[in-house]
Amino acid sequence: MAFSVHTESFESLQREWRDLAAASPTRSVFTTPAWLHTWWQTQRTGEEPALLAFRDGGRLLGLAPMMRSADAVRLLAATDVCDYHDVLYRPEAEEAFYPALVGAFERHGWLRVELEGIIELSPTLRRLTGAALGKGWTVEQQVDGVSPEIALPASWEAYLESLDGKDRHELKRKLRKLTGAGRVDCFDALDRQPLAEVMTTFATLMRSSREDKAQFLTPERERFFRTLAEAMQKEGWLRVYFLTLDGHVTAASMLFDYDNGFYLYNSGYDTRYAPLSVGLLVKALCMQEAIAKGRKLFNFLRGSEPYKYSLGAKDVRLHKLTLKKG
Repeated sequence: MAFSVHTESFESLQREWRDLAAASPTRSVFTTPAWLHTWWQTQRTGEEPALLAFRDGGRLLGLAPMMRSADAVRLLAATDVCDYHDVLYRPEAEEAFYPALVGAFERHGWLRVELEGIIELSPTLRRLTGAALGKGWTVEQQVDGVSPEIALPASWEAYLESLDGKDRHELKRKLRKLTGAGRVDCFDALDRQPLAEVMTTFATLMRSSREDKAQFLTPERERFFRTLAEAMQKEGWLRVYFLTLDGHVTAASMLFDYDNGFYLYNSGYDTRYAPLSVGLLVKALCMQEAIAKGRKLFNFLRGSEPYKYSLGAKDVRLHKLTLKKG
């Protein structure tokens, strides 16, 4: 397989990129053009894009969405808002793609390339490392974080049974306490309200729930969240669940319904309802909804917060590769 490799633009790649992202073994919502173009439009801080397109006979078979800064070349998007990163390729191109990728790095004169947020099951860890070492590069690999997830069973009852005894007892107790406090409802707010209103409520709850979230959600990042939500809704991937008690919104979770899984991006709650554990329970009820919809995975995304493990999540490690030449 002989690739022609060129730097292309978001606009020229848009449709082909979407198809490639859906077919790639390394796919995630974070490698779609809808996600990465949104980040580029709203969050870049002086980097230059370097979208390396790998074609055979004009057909797009691989893509490395990179960006260049003064000190290194990295995969597009920052880890503070983008949990996973990776390159993309069609399955039939895997064997040839990674050596061609290293060759493209060399032709561009890139002497240091960093790839963060690579999930442990990604072929990139083994394939790119092997291709780079074979061409005389040095490769450093380190754990870059964890992304806890749950393989969902066929029913809510089976999920509860999968928890250890203490966690199962606590979750049931908290659910009973909440339902005993009034009329409880958990629903996708996008079915009932315009997106702008939903995101205003979500941002308010996110800021109010923890000081670190209030500091994180700057006006600039809130604009990113809103623009991202518009892009994800257009693709049909956005879900924003509200947990209400007697009609009052107590908690909210923003998720992506992608590739037969729910991906929990962020959440918030009204601290006045903290004694009712609404911050935890909105996530548990989102999981219940995922099971009801037949989804196979619930991913809590980056971070090792204790609540994730109390709900039964298991770590999936994220890795960082640093490639150096010369």
